[in-house]
Amino acid sequence: MSEKHKSTSLSAICEKNRWKTIGTEEKLDVISQHEKGEQIVDIWCNVTFVHRTIRTIRDNANRITESPKSGPKVSV
Repeated sequence: MSEKHKSTSLSAICEKNRWKTIGTEEKLDVISQHEKGEQIVDIWCNVTFVHRTIRTIRDNANRITESPKSGPKVSV
């Protein structure tokens, strides 16, 4: 086969299309930076997310901060 039309295996395709899961702590960090007055471009330079992901986190800030995982930790 030519270089343009290489056959790709299923494992190579799965490797290329992996999604990254963003933890609650990382989301809260982005929210706190935005609340301090930093612009999305500045936050984007500090983290490894795409700018659209940062905007989505900003738009969902109320839901993220109210989630049970982001609440205060209670020790028993």
